[in-house]
Amino acid sequence: MSTFPPPQLQYKLALVKLQQHRLTRLSLWRACFMIFCTAGLGLLATIPNSQIKQQSQIEVNGEQLVSEKAIRQALKFRYPQFIWSIDGIELAHKIESIPSVKVAKVSKQIIPPRITISLQEKTPVAIATSQGQVGFLSEQGEWIEQKFYDNTNLDLPLPKLKVINYHPRLRSTWSKIYQLNLLYPELKITEVHWQEGDKIFLKTKLGQVLLGSEISRLEQQFKIISKLKNLPDRVNAEEIAYIDLSNPGVNLIQKY
Repeated sequence: MSTFPPPQLQYKLALVKLQQHRLTRLSLWRACFMIFCTAGLGLLATIPNSQIKQQSQIEVNGEQLVSEKAIRQALKFRYPQFIWSIDGIELAHKIESIPSVKVAKVSKQIIPPRITISLQEKTPVAIATSQGQVGFLSEQGEWIEQKFYDNTNLDLPLPKLKVINYHPRLRSTWSKIYQLNLLYPELKITEVHWQEGDKIFLKTKLGQVLLGSEISRLEQQFKIISKLKNLPDRVNAEEIAYIDLSNPGVNLIQKY
């Protein structure tokens, strides 16, 4: 006697298994559909709250010399905007267009929607006059208008170093002078003055020093000034009009 079920019974069993597989797949699709619908409804519910609607949702960190007002004016942000449609790189470029800002980074947070701006400023190292205007100089010789350092909420000290008659074409010369000033702090330079013909005058603890316009000799000239530190012991400072170092090999003390 055969142990296998008759052909009709085999067919019925196969049909039952096929129906069970179909029901299983259908149940799985129904579950996925319900999850998708639930997630979609949740997303739709959050869309109205995923917008930058007001100024308080934009946070600025790192500003000291540049006012927050100047930063927001540069952004020209239009409310409302969906958080995912905002181009953070474009916002950073707008902020970096402010002359006193060195680097800006923008990060976005979706829930709750928020924009955080972190910036690094260009620290002014000198007060400078240029073409009849008063502003500030950076270490690299960037002349920046006074209005771009307009944070009145902070009482920060002004740079002690003054630069007179600065011009952008003197940028490389200024950078060398500033670096030498850092190397020779004992000279106590308080003023760098460009005169006609790009002649450079320094105001030091010894008095006025004429360097001339030959920038290749700057390092040598600073060394000479440093060696003259005992000059006030030998010459009355009130009699010295200026020390002339403009001619190589000839150092003259011009008296009144």
